[in-house]
Amino acid sequence: METESKYFIPLDEEQKQTLDYSFEIGDDFFESLEDAEIKRGNLSVKLNCKKGTSSFVLHFDIDGTIYIPCDRCLEDMEQPISTEGELTVCFGEDRPVEDEDTIFIPETETGIDVQWNIYEFIALAIPLRHVHPEGQCDKEMASKFASIMVGGEDEDEANGPEDGGDDDGDKPTDPRWDVLKNLKL
Repeated sequence: METESKYFIPLDEEQKQTLDYSFEIGDDFFESLEDAEIKRGNLSVKLNCKKGTSSFVLHFDIDGTIYIPCDRCLEDMEQPISTEGELTVCFGEDRPVEDEDTIFIPETETGIDVQWNIYEFIALAIPLRHVHPEGQCDKEMASKFASIMVGGEDEDEANGPEDGGDDDGDKPTDPRWDVLKNLKL
């Protein structure tokens, strides 16, 4: 028999009140999930479970920090997370609904494990672009990045011998690629 997760929320049709839960999430939370892209973090989750007429409404309030790779230098960086989310849980047959935040569980179930739902709320709160503040990226990676950016370092410096470039600069190029030299990012 499978043991219940500490993120298991019992749902009782006889429940007449609102119940509150709280969880402290650490690295072990992320490590226990298969296929999770986030591997580290420290967050607190407050969960409010309120029974409606035919469903349960779970309101999540999540605050803390996760550690993810910087888009610029690929070194881990702190990313603050502060998000709220709601999930409606209904008993019965799984049927199509217009609201993607509604899930159905079989009537034989006694509750729901919200671990993956918490993870999804955290993952959806990550900004599309996450980079270190200016000047805090890994110095070696930042210099390599700057050397390939149009308008970054001087072209002679970027293609110097230490970067694997040619010192004489007289190497012929394919004229089909010359148009790309004028692109600005």
